[in-house]
Amino acid sequence: MNIEFSIQEKAWNKVINYAASAYNQFKSEIGGMMVAIEDESGDWELKDPVIIKQRITPSNTHLDKEELAAYYTKAAMKYKKYNFRFCWWHSHHTMGAFWSGTDTDTIDEFSDGDFSFALVVNLKEEYKFRVSIWKPLEAHKDVELNIITKEKTVPKSIDKEVEALCEKEDYTSYA
Repeated sequence: MNIEFSIQEKAWNKVINYAASAYNQFKSEIGGMMVAIEDESGDWELKDPVIIKQRITPSNTHLDKEELAAYYTKAAMKYKKYNFRFCWWHSHHTMGAFWSGTDTDTIDEFSDGDFSFALVVNLKEEYKFRVSIWKPLEAHKDVELNIITKEKTVPKSIDKEVEALCEKEDYTSYA
């Protein structure tokens, strides 16, 4: 059984924009939370990335514990009809997307559940996405995250304009 993990382009862009804003304003990392919701086929979609009150530095983020508790409560009420887990995310601005010692320590803070998710991104839109299983045995695996983009279609008005104003050159007449 292959489980897929995905995020819609809008949610992905929000995470990247948070990272860009924190870097542009403070030359710092930033972190936040989102939810991962399981669908009927067992696949997971990351949704609704947010930031909460935090202290940020060029190499670390510290989410406010009280604000984090409030986020958990609010999200649990919103998603109570779904099988969901929380996903901690953060940025590495101009550095590579990798798991630092601080990152793995933070991931370990989620070990009270059966499994959890974590995401690190950078401004080049590189990422690492990790699934951590805590019970019955501890295991961590970095997996592919499918960024779902909308199919870009050419507007009919453009097609009509090109059709009206363009003619394909006939190369056979040059032979």
